[in-house]
Amino acid sequence: MLKNSLLFLLFAVCTSISSAQPWLKVDSLFNPSGVGVQNFSSPFFANLDGDGEWDLVLGNGSSARVDCFRNLGAGVPPRFLRDTSILASIYTGGGAGTNSDYPVMVDIDADGDLDLVVGGFNGLLYYNNVGDTLAPQWQRIDTLFTAISSEIGTDAKPAFADLDGDGDPDLLIGIGESLFGGPPPGVTFGYRNVGSPSAPGFVRDSSLVVGIPDIGLNSYPTLADIDGDGDFDLLLGRDLQTLVHFRNTGTPAAPIWTTNGSTFNVVEATTYWKQPTLCDLDHDGDLDLTYGTSDGTLFYYQNIGSATSPSFQFQPSYFEILRINGNGARASLADLDNDGDFDMMSGDWLGRLQYFRNDGTQFNPRFTKTTSTFTSIDVGSYSTPVFVDIDGDNDNDIVSGALDGMVYCYINNGTGFTQNTTIFAGIDVGFSSAPGLADLDADGDLDLFVGAEEATALVAYRNQGSNVYVLDPSLMTGVSSVRNASPAFVDLDNDGDYDLVLGGSFGQMLCYENTGSALSPVWTRNDGIVNGLSVRQNAGPAFADMNGDGLADAIIGEYNGNFSYYLNQRPTSVDRNDRFPLTFQLMQNYPNPFNPNTTIKYQIPSTNRVTLKMFDMLGREVATLVNEVRQPGEYAVPFDGRELASGVYFYQLNAGEVVNTKRLVLLK
Repeated sequence: MLKNSLLFLLFAVCTSISSAQPWLKVDSLFNPSGVGVQNFSSPFFANLDGDGEWDLVLGNGSSARVDCFRNLGAGVPPRFLRDTSILASIYTGGGAGTNSDYPVMVDIDADGDLDLVVGGFNGLLYYNNVGDTLAPQWQRIDTLFTAISSEIGTDAKPAFADLDGDGDPDLLIGIGESLFGGPPPGVTFGYRNVGSPSAPGFVRDSSLVVGIPDIGLNSYPTLADIDGDGDFDLLLGRDLQTLVHFRNTGTPAAPIWTTNGSTFNVVEATTYWKQPTLCDLDHDGDLDLTYGTSDGTLFYYQNIGSATSPSFQFQPSYFEILRINGNGARASLADLDNDGDFDMMSGDWLGRLQYFRNDGTQFNPRFTKTTSTFTSIDVGSYSTPVFVDIDGDNDNDIVSGALDGMVYCYINNGTGFTQNTTIFAGIDVGFSSAPGLADLDADGDLDLFVGAEEATALVAYRNQGSNVYVLDPSLMTGVSSVRNASPAFVDLDNDGDYDLVLGGSFGQMLCYENTGSALSPVWTRNDGIVNGLSVRQNAGPAFADMNGDGLADAIIGEYNGNFSYYLNQRPTSVDRNDRFPLTFQLMQNYPNPFNPNTTIKYQIPSTNRVTLKMFDMLGREVATLVNEVRQPGEYAVPFDGRELASGVYFYQLNAGEVVNTKRLVLLK
């Protein structure tokens, strides 16, 4: 039973290596595989840490950075862990001048480790690995692809393989739609490596692409020995729904490209943009297919045939992702089905509401997307709904903004929702309204903030009673807003009154701490409280205690339809020097990853027998750190991992009836 519980925790609570206090990003709530995606995803697999597992390098078209995910090797389907440290040195100066679109890994200089080439807006960018296979370090070299970059436009995808049998990698480049003009999208260029294995040099050579026509919009190549005959075959993704496959019917030294329409004819035809890559992800000796799509979703087709006779079958359990259909996610949390945990609702760009039922528990959330709950609600476009009990009858009503700048209200009638057109009549902030409601003057009813497209259009309304809303700028004295502000009220400093968080158009989060009282708020800017909370674009935050530890956690929707989940690890009473902690809390160990020493802190609010144990990924106990009765307080426990092998472990704290488990990584 323990083994199964811990493996579930690996899948459901696997977190980012790079996370920091006070917020811990948890990728796996909305991405059970651990892989979070952005729009126009471009996957590439490589063994980045020498452990024999295929790690994921993931490009995208909606940010300036390539993402990396370590393969934890936790069975089939595999589980991944985001690791921003792998490419951190590339982005020390920010993302300006870099690419994020099409990353590939190849040992260009024959030194035994993988280098990185990223295609995109700035042509081909080459990062030489001056580290090693276990600890890559990147040095940008701008000379190798200067001439090539000048002739391929701003949307070119590279693919490397030894196509002439001389021991060094040659290059195919597929041409996409360049922003400022370029070659026709859909053509594929060939470049022969005329240098040596350790000193490459590439020259345009059309003989490498004889027989490969213009395939339309666009050409996204990948090279692999798909049929196991000892030479490289070619697979092209494109915008016209299907993949294009060319078998190499020539030799390893002289390819002849022959169209094959049967091998990949099982691939779905509903996503118009496909970015393919091939690797043996299930370790059965043949190549499987993974491709990215325009909304970021990764599709995985397992090769259920053989290395020489491939046959592909879609496996939805790989790279499963929970997101809205379309764009414009904004989260709101409430126990809609009265089962003791928080369910989630989101708006979308078509003005509808989408519902995610929590089928987990108050300690371990697990969302299931449903389609029927809010079908009667539609505010036109770009809905920004929040759950609130607007009529005081102890159920969840819905208030939503919309692109038209107005505020809409829907009353829960027990079996559905009925629109009320009078409560917020006359409220109009111009464009892109986003409501946030809370009782800001302790009079028992809900006051209203409405964010807007323009930062200066944020407004506040005081509820005069009986849901009579009167414009009252004094409620927001001291608040400076942002574009596309999405307000949320939550007690983040645990002092008994509401603080204000504003999500913004660039994915940023602003926090105004209430340094006044529950009766009369005084807003003091304190972004340190939300330090670490951010998304890529149009942050739509919601807060609730998702894991039962007494702290408000964050779920943030963003424009691309994804959600990000952050656990609140901010100490409650310790910061205020109270005698005893107010809540049970197990903190993340620090440092993490570690080698070989780390420290685990926890706090307990009452006298209890406490056990703190360490387990490996199979659920086997490897150490007992604490096993005794302890008084209320905060404790720090050192751990020495020198006797353990590198890998992922778990530590579990039991105190009375409360159990909490976290992950730590030992990297030697």
